[in-house]
Amino acid sequence: MGKCVTSFISGGTMFNLLEFVRGNSIFKQFKVNDLLFLEYKCVADQAAVNVWSKYNYFLYVVRGKKMWQSSRAKYCVQEGEAIFVKKGANIIHQFFEEGFCSLMIFVPDDFIRNVIKESSAPIPKFSVENTDTVINLHLDEVLSAYFPSVLSYLGKEEPPPGNLLEIKFKVLILDLLLSSNNESLCSYFQSLCNRSTTSIREIMESNFMYNLKLEEFASLSGKSITSFKKDFISTYNCTPGKWLLKRRLELAKYLLEVTDKNINELVFETGFENASHFIRVFKQAYGLAPLQFKKQIVEHIGR
Repeated sequence: MGKCVTSFISGGTMFNLLEFVRGNSIFKQFKVNDLLFLEYKCVADQAAVNVWSKYNYFLYVVRGKKMWQSSRAKYCVQEGEAIFVKKGANIIHQFFEEGFCSLMIFVPDDFIRNVIKESSAPIPKFSVENTDTVINLHLDEVLSAYFPSVLSYLGKEEPPPGNLLEIKFKVLILDLLLSSNNESLCSYFQSLCNRSTTSIREIMESNFMYNLKLEEFASLSGKSITSFKKDFISTYNCTPGKWLLKRRLELAKYLLEVTDKNINELVFETGFENASHFIRVFKQAYGLAPLQFKKQIVEHIGR
């Protein structure tokens, strides 16, 4: 298996994970309607990459380890562990000690909604609110058996019947909802049934620190770019560009105050295009260049 071609990703540029893997011949994969099952093998040539996907995905690690960084926390997953990643953006950190291999299952919101709405089984209510964009999975008996079974299909020359994979995946979602072992994930699944689209506020608050284009924010919101801009102004009473700049500057200022991150790290983790743009707009907003601002903080602490 060849290396994943990621050398073109630099600075705060976003990598469309779903579009890269879908139909890519270097990955064993099956597409069943809107579901995508694939074996992901990659030895990335960068320590960290900004990625986004308009679909949610399950990830089960077969070999090696990687770390997913959300706006709230870092999640290291290694062999035999699994996570669920909501649609949107994250930073993925690569470890180079060994190769990485995983099973990925991409699934859109609508598929999850339809499975739940079509079910006649009594589904318990879960109360976890405001879950993170990355959710650790507890591998109970159901999940422990399910992921290896899908991998065994990917190892065969002939693909399994598409309806078989789809039915097994629907059963998995229902089994998860009837289990008490993954309350955060179940709560998120149920929240999808309470709305037809994800709110602009939820998308923006979870993803503003990534260098997504407005068209990509609109895609995550399930809207056209025209509807997205209109609804954004109605929600925030300002344009997306102004709001994004303000939030990213606030985050950069906070990171300067509480961490020792350098300029390139700040650019990478706050969604700015490049260092020169970041330095210019930061100085316009706060009257000092970032390093001058940091120096002032250090001097103040040292008094």
